[in-house]
Amino acid sequence: MTTAADKSIEALAAHGRQSVRDTREKLELAVRRLVHGNPQVVPKGTKISAASVAKEDGVDRVTLYRFHEPVLVEIRKINDSAPKAKLKESRSELAQADTKLKEYRKLVEDAQEEVAALARINYRLDARNKELEELLRIRDEVITQLQQQVNSSPKGIVRNIKDCG
Repeated sequence: MTTAADKSIEALAAHGRQSVRDTREKLELAVRRLVHGNPQVVPKGTKISAASVAKEDGVDRVTLYRFHEPVLVEIRKINDSAPKAKLKESRSELAQADTKLKEYRKLVEDAQEEVAALARINYRLDARNKELEELLRIRDEVITQLQQQVNSSPKGIVRNIKDCG
């Protein structure tokens, strides 16, 4: 036969087990809210830790450590996988940046080759321009000499023409 004291102890134990289950459920929900970035108590972006989960759920951190080891294990898994995910994401971003860097280097090399080719063309044109300017200077001197001859003696021109012909 069970006594009233036994029934009370059994009821208290059942209540304790139910309380642990309810608290565990609330803690797991708090973990999910933090993982998904939708906390209700702690600020967004708070690092997921035993303290932040306990604060988000409104329980004492000691309760979490004493009665809810599976939740602590889940927090550790999240924190172990989070750096791996960030590392993978960082590596992906690094690979993309490396690809862009290679593209930009290729563009720079192409542009440098084009600049060098244009510099060679510019050098040749500059030399040709100087050559033509020299020819123009010589032509202008010849024209000036011929005009002086024409102006100084009309008979001299006829003589020069006869000598040439």
